[in-house]
Amino acid sequence: MITVNEEKIWNFIYEKSHNAYGTAALMGNLMAESSLNPKNVTGSKDPDYVQKADSGTIDFVHDGHAFGLVQWCFKTRKEGLLSYAKSLKTSVGDINAQLNYMWQELQNSYKTAYNAIINSTNIRKSSDVIMLKYEKPSNTSETMKQRRANYGQKFYDMFASSVSKENVEKKESKETSKKVIITMDRVNLRA
Repeated sequence: MITVNEEKIWNFIYEKSHNAYGTAALMGNLMAESSLNPKNVTGSKDPDYVQKADSGTIDFVHDGHAFGLVQWCFKTRKEGLLSYAKSLKTSVGDINAQLNYMWQELQNSYKTAYNAIINSTNIRKSSDVIMLKYEKPSNTSETMKQRRANYGQKFYDMFASSVSKENVEKKESKETSKKVIITMDRVNLRA
């Protein structure tokens, strides 16, 4: 069964990347980091953490807790996320704000990971690049690489068939719209 967050995240990344392998690889990493929960906090059991971060009653930027889909922890990255959410007048725990901020980060500051997503031809290879160049977890073992790639394969299996069907339908639609009917005996064709 596909969850709302799984579908939302897949659709967002695929719409940006136009690459099912890269989308799956990034989702596998997000699954390993946060279980696709934009309000996931590592290191705090405070049920009001997000509300306190939004209101400024905690030092969200410097508290050392990993947070969100990506598990942002480094202070400049958390500060960027917080500023971005505030600019949208939304919560730092908002999934749409996090997805857009993540994509901006990838495009502007993590080009190697970004290119691995948009040019992917292999989930495992792209997943490893995303893990090592974007997520940068403390555990970079072979077991962790395989786990993230396995999550990515699961998402690919769940969603890629609908992407393929959509691409086939678009292609068929374009081909049909290019048909020309000739009603004369003689026609000069040019490019």
